[in-house]
Amino acid sequence: MKIVAPCMQCQAENGIPNFSSFKMVRIPDDGVIEVKCDHGHRTFTIIQQEKFEILSEMAIRAIVDGYYRDAVASFAGALERLYEFFIRVASRKHGIDASVVALAWKQISNQSERQLGAFIGLYLVETGQPPNLLSQKQTSFRNAVIHQGTFPEQDETLQFGQAVLECAVPILRLLKSENYSTIVRTLVMESIQDRSKRAWKEGLRTSTQGMSTLLSLSIAGEQTDVATAVANYAARPD
Repeated sequence: MKIVAPCMQCQAENGIPNFSSFKMVRIPDDGVIEVKCDHGHRTFTIIQQEKFEILSEMAIRAIVDGYYRDAVASFAGALERLYEFFIRVASRKHGIDASVVALAWKQISNQSERQLGAFIGLYLVETGQPPNLLSQKQTSFRNAVIHQGTFPEQDETLQFGQAVLECAVPILRLLKSENYSTIVRTLVMESIQDRSKRAWKEGLRTSTQGMSTLLSLSIAGEQTDVATAVANYAARPD
């Protein structure tokens, strides 16, 4: 997925954005975008959103562009990364150091079923209730698309995205609640700082950039319909 990234050096020198220096760039895995403008300046733009947020936006864009298999994979990945983020937040709430969480996560990082089990157990402890999960039908659909090469139709993709959203919204609302919101902000800031280290070491200008996403920590639970999100995105100007 690509976004527009400005050259912060041009902006600093001119006092206003230099629109000729704006670049359409792909968001890399770590969310750290390196920009080299026509004037030879190198700057870094750090995407503020967590990976699950970015993946949910990738899913919406893929549906609009007609890439339904990509959309299903992005929806599935977004939900799994949201589970991971919840585990990190809840662990911090109980005073567990991030390095210890990382060590434990390493044991299950390549095993999605164990990750799901860890999430279910922790969610149950935190809330006293089991979480909403994908139905067996939607799980089978996801596996058929991702592992068996099935080509999904648009309506099937929208239904799967809606199922993911309905699983995600209660988690997002919980994370935005009083018991978790401060921890969420802390972890997001730590993530941005960690991803900024490369630019800082090189003494280069760094900025952050936010983006609107289907799954969002800032507007948790406000978006409740995937089809509407797709239609709104399709109506945006190029």
